[in-house]
Amino acid sequence: MQTYKRLLSYILPYKGRYTLAMALVVLSVLCELLTPWLFGRAVDLGVAGGDMQLVLLYSGLLIVAQLVRSGFHYMQWIVQHQAGQNIVRDIRDQLYDKLQLLSQSFYRDMPTGQIMSRMTSDVESVQEYMGWGLLIQFAAITSFVGTAIALFFVDGPLTSVLLLPLLPLAVVVYFFDKHIGAMWKAIRDQMGQLTTVLQENISGVRVVKAFASQALEIDKFRGRNGEQRDLNLKRAKVEAWSFPAMDLMVGLIFVLLAWYGGLRVMNGETTLGTFFAYQWYLWGIIWPVRFGGWIISMMREAMGAAPRLFELLDRDPQIADRPDARPLPRVTGKIEFRNVSFAFPDDPSRNVLDGFNLTIMPGEVVAILGETGTGKSSIFNLMLRFYDVTEGAILIDGHDLREVTLESLRRQMAIVPQESFLFSATVADNIAYGHPEATREQIVAAAKLAHAHEFIVALDQGYESIVGERGIGLSGGQKQRMALARALLTEPRILLLDEATSAVDTETEHNIQIALEEVMAHRTSLIIAQRLSTIKHADRVVVIEAGRVAESGTHDSLMAHDGAYARLYALQYREQDEAEQEALAAIGREHYDDVDEQLTDPHLELAGR
Repeated sequence: MQTYKRLLSYILPYKGRYTLAMALVVLSVLCELLTPWLFGRAVDLGVAGGDMQLVLLYSGLLIVAQLVRSGFHYMQWIVQHQAGQNIVRDIRDQLYDKLQLLSQSFYRDMPTGQIMSRMTSDVESVQEYMGWGLLIQFAAITSFVGTAIALFFVDGPLTSVLLLPLLPLAVVVYFFDKHIGAMWKAIRDQMGQLTTVLQENISGVRVVKAFASQALEIDKFRGRNGEQRDLNLKRAKVEAWSFPAMDLMVGLIFVLLAWYGGLRVMNGETTLGTFFAYQWYLWGIIWPVRFGGWIISMMREAMGAAPRLFELLDRDPQIADRPDARPLPRVTGKIEFRNVSFAFPDDPSRNVLDGFNLTIMPGEVVAILGETGTGKSSIFNLMLRFYDVTEGAILIDGHDLREVTLESLRRQMAIVPQESFLFSATVADNIAYGHPEATREQIVAAAKLAHAHEFIVALDQGYESIVGERGIGLSGGQKQRMALARALLTEPRILLLDEATSAVDTETEHNIQIALEEVMAHRTSLIIAQRLSTIKHADRVVVIEAGRVAESGTHDSLMAHDGAYARLYALQYREQDEAEQEALAAIGREHYDDVDEQLTDPHLELAGR
């Protein structure tokens, strides 16, 4: 009942439209109640009395009543759909707004397929009921009650007999309603699981094919699909006995009418016109009964979907602006980690960072190294406030990140992730995603800095080429360069590079590195690096072990210290260093002698701010 009340609360902004639609329903039903009476008068006064003029008069009035009723019905249909569609639009907007606010931990816990199922099929179920099912339900109740009252006025004794089959019908409806609700909820939950399997298979299709696991995925999908079929068959069985049982009760009403109604006409207790009018009136009771099970099924389907939607709407973002949060002013880029500890919400007993302390000065380029699971990516996530620290504090220019607004914080940072995500839009739109108002000149300048301009202009439509879903059709290196251009265009004060050149070849990396040297000279930059060339260009290298800073210094000083960094170098970078040196020697420095002249001035106000 609480779910139903909450769903109905969405009517309040459109109560005027719903009131008008309900008024039109009542007027339509009144016209519907008038027509059988006119027909009965035509039979009793016109046909029985042999007066054709009265037959024509009442026939004309019948036509007028039907035209008026059709007009009311047309207006009701338009108004109810406008109101219903507005409600569904509001629900969908609220859901999407909430998805933008929910924290990173929500997306770790909730599969994408479940989210998509709720945003599509669950919303559609609510849309069907709120769009027109609710008004049909009101029309059915109004028609049933109005017709029942009219029947008692027309012939009370006959009505008392004909309504007897409604008692077992009420029992059928009760049991149908009791069982169908739980079934629709189970179907909705199972559809979410089926959508999850589908989404994961499509997103991971390369992995599926690489491991020749198509048969495994087919079996997995067929299993879920079979469970969905079984649940729908169970629902269909309930409907299969319920709907015919309802039709049987309706048929008994007509049997009683033919017997008892005919007997009353033959005994002179009622007229033939009343008998025919009564038959017409019965349809005002029959159609609500016949549609009753279908309406209940539709309502229960919506009631099964609504809690899944409200679960999303009721989620509180774990990361949100405090009531007293203030905008972060333009920063110089000093970053301080003060005794920071962090554990993921789903594993609070294991600290990824544990007493982490680090100070980075404005304009400094810091490379962060460490083995897998040491907390490198968590540093970036905490700086962007995808998560909040468990203990300690992170400050930028002395401002605790938790005390400033999220938008003002993230506007002064830009991240180039290891796996670059591109939208299904043009190349220009993808680069300008962080600053949609950027001019074409600014977009091209950022692309040149990221060494993406050459491959972009080689595309069929250049900067207007449509990038497929997730950048399909582009190489990993091309996607990374576009993501780098997107970050540079926003002119961030702090640049976060998460293995941003891991998917490019040595020559392209060298080109990007030259550009980045100039770009990073004017902003604070943190780099999670796997390539030694990137590390060597950093002002400082920070090695993380067990969630803490193990070593900090330049490449040469750390090598001389012969500690954690030297061990990492020996294990991961020595062969890479030798290979890169050979590759650079083969490429030749002359290719880059004029690189500064080719590149657009990186100090150009790319984002206009």
